[in-house]
Parts: sequence; structure tokens; C-alpha cells
Amino acid sequence: MPQHQEAPILILIIMADEKALAEYQQLLTGTNFAFEYASSAAEGLEKAASLLPGLVILDVDVERLNTFQTARRIRAIKALTDVTLIMACAPGDRDSRALGLSAGADDFIDKPCDEVELLARLKTLTRLNAQRYIASELKRFSWMTENSPEGYLILDMAGNIHYANERAGELLHLPEDHFGLPFTHIAEQLYTPKPADTWQNWLDEPEPCYLIQPESPTARATWLVVEALDTPMGASHERLVRLRDVTERMTLFQDMRRFHTVVAHKLRTPASIMHTSLAIMNKKLDDLPEAEIKQFARETIPSAFRLVEDIRKILLYLDAPLTLNFGDSLRMAEIPRIVEQVRKTLRIKTVQFNTIANLSDERLNLTAHALEIMLMEIFENAQKFHPQRNPTIEISIWRKEPGYLRLRIADNGQHLSTEQLRWVWLPYFQGEKDFTGELPGVGLGFPLVATLVWKAGGTVRLYNRPNEPGIIVELKLPHEETMRQAQRITQPNLDE
Repeated sequence: MPQHQEAPILILIIMADEKALAEYQQLLTGTNFAFEYASSAAEGLEKAASLLPGLVILDVDVERLNTFQTARRIRAIKALTDVTLIMACAPGDRDSRALGLSAGADDFIDKPCDEVELLARLKTLTRLNAQRYIASELKRFSWMTENSPEGYLILDMAGNIHYANERAGELLHLPEDHFGLPFTHIAEQLYTPKPADTWQNWLDEPEPCYLIQPESPTARATWLVVEALDTPMGASHERLVRLRDVTERMTLFQDMRRFHTVVAHKLRTPASIMHTSLAIMNKKLDDLPEAEIKQFARETIPSAFRLVEDIRKILLYLDAPLTLNFGDSLRMAEIPRIVEQVRKTLRIKTVQFNTIANLSDERLNLTAHALEIMLMEIFENAQKFHPQRNPTIEISIWRKEPGYLRLRIADNGQHLSTEQLRWVWLPYFQGEKDFTGELPGVGLGFPLVATLVWKAGGTVRLYNRPNEPGIIVELKLPHEETMRQAQRITQPNLDE
């Protein structure tokens, strides 16, 4: 293994006396110090700012170098606040030493300089400065890691944990006394490492890996990336490891893939039927009898309507938040009229309206159009999940807390599975398939409802009916005045 060779420490000597400069050059040649010279204060400040030396020797020559002012200006350079600063002055010059200390000097050396004293002082001061720098960097590193959203571990070469920041402790469920615990064993108890071949040799060849916590009935999958970070000092004794939670990124990627796949499938199916029928008619239009043309038209028209409806739903979902911004806010007394309007549009036979709360002219924090869209989607889903497509819908309205209205919509269709209840708020999730494998409905109903309710400042809940088939959608809708009061509370008072 090649020996680690320390880089030479750069010393900047600011001195106007050419004879003294030659002496320093002779003394420092062949040592572990590199050196640069400056013969004026201006040159010295310029080189200090550009070279960032590890140590500065400044001659006490007030007339030619303006020594003490130069020292203060060096200290004012942000990157040189902690640089070791030595002043060269006459042995009995107590006044210069006092002024030098006030200007920021760390130590003094007599002039003319003694070789043994100079080298001893330089080695001692550079060692102390390095220790001070390391302590400062360790303090900063500790603060950064403890406040980092990423997990950091320090492992020995056997893979045992020597240090773990708070985030790493959370991700690995570490006990308070975690020193010496085997990292790979802890990780394998909670996660599935992938790729398995890479993980098997990870301690010897630490390549980036995934730690995956599989999806459960109550929680989504968790994805961590494990990376061993090389440091300038190497990894001969300890290894720095970073844990990054990439669950959101992986979920977003999967959701985008599902989005693209389902949209392409939803739009391609009716488009393909239309294209095939129209292509045949176009090719043989002059030869086909009228009866066959009508048959092709009958097969094409439903696909055209279906394609238009799917595109309409996609655009409606994308534009959903805008429905809260256009039009007057909804008066509670209008709710029965909107319910009846949606019922007639969808041709639902039975909607039982159980009004518990007195509906007044108080306004909700959403428009009539937004409520109509929500009811349309909820009622359509009730039809879709009912075995005979003929649901009975029960609507209840009550006030459970001041400033909010509760709207409960129950149907008598069928229960949803645990998985369906968990994923139903995601765009393009459907609970059932046709025999062709195609997913009926665009799958934007409940996500659209959630988007509108959350945007208005309310909440939405979906659950199975306790003792009978069907589901319940429960909306908590804020009054318009409730949201205005909340905005007044959160807005800063500019007059104070």
C-alpha cells in the first residue's frame, strides 16, 4: 500500500527587507514548508486572498508595511479568519508585541531569526492550527449530519456501527446504544437489499444498493439508497455511509409510468376501433352496400363518444382546481337542487335525502359547479360498482363542528377491498377489469373529488358500510367565512 504523503504547508512571508527574505528562503528550503513572498502590504494582501496560506509571517515594519493595519485586513478576509499569523519583531520591542496581539497576531519571533527556533515555532503552530481546524470541521460536520434529512453512519471495516446520526437511527430503528451493532444485519432485518449479488459483497466492495421495505396492507413500500462515501483520508480504518430515502422519487416514477400506460391504453382502444372501421369504409365506400355502411357506423359511433368522454374526463381532472376560482360560492340551500340535477342527468332512480342540518343561505368555500362535479363522480362510481348498475343513494347533511358542514353519501353497491380503499385516491386506479383486460372508467373520479375538497380546505373520507353492502363517502366542507378567518390569522400584520 503506498504511503500517504502530506502536502507541504504554504507559508506567506510579507517582508520588505530583502536581506531578511533571503535568510527565510535559505532556512525553509528543504523543509516540509512551501513559501511565497511579498515585499509590500498590497502585494501581501493580494497573495493572501488568492493563495489562502496555512501560515503568515508579517514583519513589524510600520513605515513600509503598515504592519498592524495589514494584520487586521488579513484577519478580515473570511477564508483567513483562523489562519496562524506570526509577527517578526525585535527581541525587546514590547510595544510592537502588544499592538500585534490587538491586531490579531498569534505569536512572535525575534529578528534576526534563529533557524532552530523558527522551525520549532512553525511546526508547533501549524500542528495546533490543524487541530483547531479539525475540531471546527468536526463540530460543523456534527451539526450538518444531525440536521440532515439523510442518514449518515460511520462503520469500522468489519461493518460495525461507530456513529449514526438521528435520521439514520430513524431509518434503521436503532436503539440508543447502537455502538458496535452490525450494519448489514440490522439493515437485513428491516429491508430487502437489491441487487442481492452486490449486497452480498458490500462490505468488501461497497457499491450503491437499494434497501427496500416491501409494501404492506397499511403502508407503501420504502426505498433507501445506500452509498459508501470516499473521503480524502481514505477508508483504511472507517467508512462513511449515506442513507437516502428515495421513496417519493420511486413512487413518482411508478405513478408516471402507470399514468402513461393507462392513458395510452384508455385512448388507444376506442381510437383503434374508430380507425379500423373508418379505414375500411374509406377504402370500400363506393362498393359497400348501405346496410354495411350503417353497421360500420354503428360500431364506430360508440367508440367516438367514448373517446370524447375519456378526453373530457382527463381535461376535467387537470382543470379541477380552476372550478373553485370561477363563479360565486355555494349557498347551502342550493345543495338539494344540485343533488336532484345530478340524479336526473345520470338517471338514478332512488336518492334518499336525509337532511339533518337546517340548510341556510350560509355559503361554503366552493362553487356550485365544483359540488356538481364531485356529486357526478361519486354517483357515477355508485352506478359502476352496483351489481345491477341501479344503486340506492342516501344523502345526510349535518353540522358536527362550528364552521363546517358534513355531507355523507352512502350507496348499496359492494364493499371495496383493503387495497382498493388505500389506492382509490390515486389517479388511474380502477378496482375491476373487463374480460378483455381493459380497465373500465378513466379512474379519475375519487382523485378528482379529493382534489376539489382538499383545495377548498376540507377533508374527504371513504369507507365500507359497516353492516351492509356499499361504501360511504364523507365530505367535510368549510364555510366560506371559516376560511376567511383562517387567512386573517395566518396573514402577517403589516401595520405592526
